[in-house]
Amino acid sequence: MNTSTITDNILSARYLRKGEKTFEDICHRVASALASDEKDRELFYEAMTSLRFLPNSPTLMNAGTEIGQLSACFTLPVPDSIPGIFDAMKQGAVIHKTGGGTGYNFSHIRAEGSPVRSTDGVASGPVSFMKAFNAATDVIKQGGRRRGANMGILNVWHPDILSFITSKKEEGSISNFNISVMVNDEFMTLVRDRKFDEIWIKHPVTGVKVTVGEIWNGIVDGIWKNGEPGVLFYDEINRHNPTPGLGDIDITNPCGEQPLLPFESCVLGSINLAACINEGKFDEELLDDTVRMAVRFLNNVIDANVYPIPEIEEATKKTRKIGLGVMGVHDALLMLKIPYDSPGGRKWCGEIMHRITETAVEESQLLAEKLGTFPEWEKSTWKERKVRNAAMTTVAPTGTISLLAGCSSGIEPVFSFAYTRMNTVGKTFFIVSPVFKEALHSTLSEKGHSGDELKKREEEVIAHVHDTGSIQDLEWLPADFRSLFKTALDISYRDHIEMQAVFQKYVHASISKTINMPNSAERKDCEEALLAAWTLGLKGITIYRTGSRDSVVLSLGNSEKTAPAQGQGIERPKELAGRTYMCQSGCCRLYVTVNLLDGKPIEVFIRTVGSGGCDANNSALGRAISTGLQNGVPYIKFVRQFAKVNCISAIKNSQSEGLSCADVVGKCIDLTANNQTITTLKDWEIRDIGSKRLCPECGEPLDFGEGCNQGICKNCGWSGCS
Repeated sequence: MNTSTITDNILSARYLRKGEKTFEDICHRVASALASDEKDRELFYEAMTSLRFLPNSPTLMNAGTEIGQLSACFTLPVPDSIPGIFDAMKQGAVIHKTGGGTGYNFSHIRAEGSPVRSTDGVASGPVSFMKAFNAATDVIKQGGRRRGANMGILNVWHPDILSFITSKKEEGSISNFNISVMVNDEFMTLVRDRKFDEIWIKHPVTGVKVTVGEIWNGIVDGIWKNGEPGVLFYDEINRHNPTPGLGDIDITNPCGEQPLLPFESCVLGSINLAACINEGKFDEELLDDTVRMAVRFLNNVIDANVYPIPEIEEATKKTRKIGLGVMGVHDALLMLKIPYDSPGGRKWCGEIMHRITETAVEESQLLAEKLGTFPEWEKSTWKERKVRNAAMTTVAPTGTISLLAGCSSGIEPVFSFAYTRMNTVGKTFFIVSPVFKEALHSTLSEKGHSGDELKKREEEVIAHVHDTGSIQDLEWLPADFRSLFKTALDISYRDHIEMQAVFQKYVHASISKTINMPNSAERKDCEEALLAAWTLGLKGITIYRTGSRDSVVLSLGNSEKTAPAQGQGIERPKELAGRTYMCQSGCCRLYVTVNLLDGKPIEVFIRTVGSGGCDANNSALGRAISTGLQNGVPYIKFVRQFAKVNCISAIKNSQSEGLSCADVVGKCIDLTANNQTITTLKDWEIRDIGSKRLCPECGEPLDFGEGCNQGICKNCGWSGCS
């Protein structure tokens, strides 16, 4: 077991129960609680302690405890009545308290402005109730250890679809929800055929007509601006619904990888593919054994589970769905020297996922011979095969468990091969991917470097990766090395989608993945990605354009890695180093001093010189910035906000080095943070700084991936979408 600081933090914060001290203690508790015989108990324990297989967090936290709630995914119906709506809210609160996440489709709620006969009033619409659900989630902490996560869905044919699409336009709105639009083939066909002027909806009360183009542009614009809404493909989901006799599926769990019927739940677990590689070769027999073990493990969870409400137990045991997935995919490809974005990479991944699913089905058949089929088998599509579980495979987010396993998360490519981590006493240090470091050493040695020169070259490359997240611009490195070690943002969004499609072909449920795009991506790129996802048969898609949110920082060298968590503050040292700039604003000369702590802006002083300007206002501005910096606000947030401030004096004055005094100050802060020297601030533009927000628990940058727009902390393991 990896005993790094991050692992220790995660174990103590989330998984260790009274009397437990080690990860092995957790595995012993879980295996003992779930195994049906001694042989399986030993197999379960070995698979977890070897980090070859790990179940979802609720199982690790609660198996063998009084709580006993082991599922991660739940879906709840929201009917069109006040009692029904608030029953769903109450049920969601109970689920969050025990460690699960919930998905809701609000489409059954009548449109805003519709008449309510019982009160002679009018309906407030689904978005207003979604806000109420969000507020309720704010006060519930999952199992005391995780915050509530939700998926909010609205069908594209609902009259309030435009207000839903823009409901998270302001950053921080409805923050406990991922939101997704459920679209059908009819709508997507009209989009594909560019029939944007066609009327799609007529409001039943107001008569207002909404075109295909208005809805489509709203979706694309929201994705481009802040990554939401996601898009779910209704017809593709239901083409693969294993129990159509029980009804259509229009709900998913918070990250979208589990389309489920109302009140269904699903337990998840993931196989670490990197742990199945021995001496540079993939051990297929070991994989098969692990799959069979995992199917028995997850099937046992269904019976051992303590369900939060009776309706969930009834629905879950009717279909007995399990969600076996993978993690460590990119690590495994690197170890096998196969580029992630190559045809060979997709071919290997397809073959492995196909093998996993077929083996899972075979094991489920064996369980059916022994224990019987799932109760609703007669109403299912499994006519040719008697199985114990209606669905067996998925690709779930593995944000926290992949940290425990020390591998890449889910099917996502690595974000960076070198980054900074902060330990429990606030000291920062480099973490370098062992696979990358070993390959780099071999590559440089083969190029003839040795001794001090080799060490210097290694340090140069690692520092570059840490600062930029990429080696693609280091053209002196061999092309095959650069081709292999691509990171998430080096890989085109088309290759991201094609990889997701390869896995989707062999997965029963769906895929939790984020399609990463560079900050320079345009709206048309988002549009093309959505159409490609539909064409390739994905069940859903989440897109994130790097740096598209105000409160983002990059988890690389130029990030706010040492910022304390909000509200903690710092103790100012006696002496600080920094820079003082002489600048020109629209109405006066400014002297701006930016001081640094551990290389990051920590305080700002602004002095006005000569006639014009307001010394008191600028002094107050400096104090306000300093207070924010010393209490965890990322410097880049000030920089970006100030860049939006326009002053007529500055605009008219050709000598002004910014659009306002605030903009000038922001440029000075950014210049200092990036350790750059220029002759005039006019030439300085804010650089693309990436895709990270700060963790609400430890203040470290959040990682966005695996279909979750709430974020995953790689430092303490906090996840908004586990």
